[in-house]
Amino acid sequence: MDAKTWALVTALSFGTVPVVLKMAFQRGGQAGIGIIISLVVAIPLNIAIGLFVDPHYERLTPLAIVAFALGGLAGSAVGRYWNYVSVDLLGASRSATIRNASPVFTALLAMVLYQEAITPVRWAAILAIVVGAGLVSWTPGSGRRGWVSLGVLYALGAALSYGFRPIFIKYGLEQADVPLAASIIGAFAALAYTVIREPRGNYRKTKVDGAFWFFLLAGVLQTVAQLALALGLSGGDVSLVYSLTASAPLFTLLFSAILLRGVEKITLQLLAGCVAVVIGVIYL
Repeated sequence: MDAKTWALVTALSFGTVPVVLKMAFQRGGQAGIGIIISLVVAIPLNIAIGLFVDPHYERLTPLAIVAFALGGLAGSAVGRYWNYVSVDLLGASRSATIRNASPVFTALLAMVLYQEAITPVRWAAILAIVVGAGLVSWTPGSGRRGWVSLGVLYALGAALSYGFRPIFIKYGLEQADVPLAASIIGAFAALAYTVIREPRGNYRKTKVDGAFWFFLLAGVLQTVAQLALALGLSGGDVSLVYSLTASAPLFTLLFSAILLRGVEKITLQLLAGCVAVVIGVIYL
């Protein structure tokens, strides 16, 4: 498959994850435990794929390893945790739309590091993303506090962290074009960070219950998305490939309407904000 197809696979996978997470939180799941489960499942899944597709570890360089590890920390550890918390606080659709503003940070970083031009159209796209995220963030009737809540801050933090991820991955792939190895290294780095950061009490709380299986499914989907993103970035410009993942919130809205009926309300304000963000990122 080409880079654009891999980007769409990434979008579908990432778009489904918030809905699955919300279903886990409905069943009493906790963000910290969900992170542990999703990262633990990522390791064997990546290794299993490596049995059929050669990761080409021999091509790795020290700089590539560091870059892939940083990409894993930005996306699979820090960004993922903040994303989990924002889904729990805001809901799947609102969280996914705000987090999807991450290409704004990616585009700005790509401009500085890769000299990728930001044309007037792209600046207009950034404005559309900001307006769309604002619409999704705003809670009518809440005054000034309606614009910024704890959930919104977590979603914005996730957007920033996810925005750094493709820059690290792209740099690593320029040093060594090994997408599968990049995914595996990133997963190990994220798991190591999470094991150190999470309180030991959370491990004792982990049990096989209703929330466990949804966290497990979220981990599988995120692993697929991470690998698809790495494969896409290995064959396309960082701004093009990552921007195509902008369609993820549309999948989130669709699956929220189907699977979270009665739990999340899809309003015109939310729909307008989502469309503005998606269109902005596509043009970006």
